[in-house]
Amino acid sequence: MPMTLSIPRRALFALSLALSLPASAIQILDGVDGQTLVGKIAQKELTRITVERGRIKKVTGNAGEFLLEKDEDKGQIYIRPTLESATKPVNLFITTERATFTLLLQPVDLPADTIVIRDRAARSEPARVERNGGYVRVIKNLLLAMASDALPRDMEVREMAKELSLWKETRLLLTRVYLGQAMTGEKYVLTNMSGKPMVIAEQELYKAGVIAVSVENLDLQPDESSNVFVIRERNDHE
Repeated sequence: MPMTLSIPRRALFALSLALSLPASAIQILDGVDGQTLVGKIAQKELTRITVERGRIKKVTGNAGEFLLEKDEDKGQIYIRPTLESATKPVNLFITTERATFTLLLQPVDLPADTIVIRDRAARSEPARVERNGGYVRVIKNLLLAMASDALPRDMEVREMAKELSLWKETRLLLTRVYLGQAMTGEKYVLTNMSGKPMVIAEQELYKAGVIAVSVENLDLQPDESSNVFVIRERNDHE
């Protein structure tokens, strides 16, 4: 039976592979304080860099090698090599609350991508979603993982940028998909494109196969956005 799950705002916001992976995947770099991590960045597009269970506090590097944009709210950064450095490695020092990582990033011709740094010293047991608890607990675990941008060990995570039609004067963008054995989680950004306030009805987001829906902000002002999380049964074609 479909359910609407309510996660406290505090929980939602406090919880914020190989180098040859395809463009739709995420580069996951495991390391510890002081270790050099090697990855790839797009030559002409932005690359997002984030730290699992952490926030980037400081970025140190040669300012002439890259352009930097900071997302202070989420504690992540976006970088792009300068034209002069589009073919040579970019060196960065990424500092979090607990560690400093050295990044050696080779620019390559690929679309916008995401690099996730996993601090091995900050992890205990690998985070799992589907293998932890009963049916309702699994749904709640998946919702919390999506809300905190976590990467469960027992699910495949795909970065997306797919715009879908929903309601008139709204914009719905699918940004991430979590694929498990039995369930699929989808993270969307819903934007109010009208000139007046909008109230979101979670019930209208249900369709066949959907088992849970959660919207961070049900009341959207003009041009305001909200994260939307949808959990559904996984089909055989995914």
